[in-house]
Amino acid sequence: MQKKYFKIAATTALLLSSATVLALPFNSFDPRTMAMGGAGVAVDDPSTAPFFNPALLSATDPTKKYSIELPVIGARAYDPGELRTKLDTLNTNITALNNSITATNLGSSPTSAQIALLPGRMSTVSTNITTVNNLLNSLSNQPIQGEFGAATVIGVPGKNYGFAFYANAWAAVGGTLEYNDSTTLSNLSTSVSSAANALSSTTGTAAAACTAVQNGTGTSADISTCLAAASNIASTLVNAQGVVNFSTSTQIASKIHLRGVIVSEAGLSVSHGFVTNNHEWSLGVTPKIMQLQLFDALLSATNGSSTSAVTGSDYLAKYNAYNFDLGLAKSYNNGWRTGFVIKNVIPQTFDFKSIASGAATGSAQSTTGTLNMKPQARVGVSRSNTWSTVAFDLDLTQNDPAGLENKSQYAALGGELSAWGWAQIRAGYRADLLNTARNVASVGLGISPRIPYFKPHLDIGVAGNKNEVGASLRLGFNF
Repeated sequence: MQKKYFKIAATTALLLSSATVLALPFNSFDPRTMAMGGAGVAVDDPSTAPFFNPALLSATDPTKKYSIELPVIGARAYDPGELRTKLDTLNTNITALNNSITATNLGSSPTSAQIALLPGRMSTVSTNITTVNNLLNSLSNQPIQGEFGAATVIGVPGKNYGFAFYANAWAAVGGTLEYNDSTTLSNLSTSVSSAANALSSTTGTAAAACTAVQNGTGTSADISTCLAAASNIASTLVNAQGVVNFSTSTQIASKIHLRGVIVSEAGLSVSHGFVTNNHEWSLGVTPKIMQLQLFDALLSATNGSSTSAVTGSDYLAKYNAYNFDLGLAKSYNNGWRTGFVIKNVIPQTFDFKSIASGAATGSAQSTTGTLNMKPQARVGVSRSNTWSTVAFDLDLTQNDPAGLENKSQYAALGGELSAWGWAQIRAGYRADLLNTARNVASVGLGISPRIPYFKPHLDIGVAGNKNEVGASLRLGFNF
């Protein structure tokens, strides 16, 4: 009877295991940066200059000539509501509920023993409905999130002029279960419990028949009378309280909200070194072209259980845009370096668009939200020598979300130790000044053996806390 609803509810919750939305990130998925807590605005690395500070192309070690990164890839997942454990618990309790519902099916020729057990089994169903309802309430509006990125970079640093071409794509998709059927299930649980109690205390002819059946003296007619009474009591109480008849109706109010962003970029970073009053500093700019694809869908739980209900063109908005990043860097003779960058200097707004919930495919879209791409300012400081690097970055502005996530503002601290120039170990910590649940620790390794004419390097980085995990990898060459 109620089994159909709970299968839909389980499917709804499980869909969230692949649904995510994150704030627009400042940092790339570069493993060296990830391992160092996300600090990169003042770090000497031409391969990450286009992502963090283009001015670094003219403020790097002059022995670094060329850099080719093929590829840089990474992924990150975030589960603030610990859905991974709650979903396991939900599945276990849904199985228990389905088993208890099955146990109430007496078949066409029930025995007196089955009838005698029916009130207790119906009470078990009521208890299991309440348990599942509470679990679904705990899942409501709890996003599980993730992102993926890939990039390639060709860098040519230089004290006078430096250049770097890069292309990257970043994707984040997310969602929440908007659980709106709590009252319905609560009423259903109450109705089943009341029906069980009423069946146990039936009066009149039905009571005599049920008593005879329970005592083992009932006839076939007594069994029929008792079963009819049980059916009437259950249906009367359920309908009287306005509870949906789940055996024939799909009037489910819960929704699945899915939202995603894909950002593709290609740009050319250019830097130039200056000398002012015997002080060396550099200026860099990265003009870039961007393509954004925004996806936003609010689906009913019944439609959301089937991917055929999601037609991309109904919920997709595409945009082409142009923007640029601007950076400054200054190197000091004692190994210190400072940096400042503004990313996405031109503020822009993009609309999420979607057909109405429940509307037919091809219906007119309307605006359902906005993605604000505002300038992001960050400062950084680092100190390097032949065997170590320490760096610190601080966001001066808050990073706006893509829609379902909170704002963020990061402070990043990291370090690197290098052994003989060919092996590196890194560690760091990223703190979110607006949400301590997003604080993460990180570690990483690098291998860069010396080979005549060029120097290959392989870097990996991981970061995480109890509810967040990220990993990235980079393979590249320096000449």
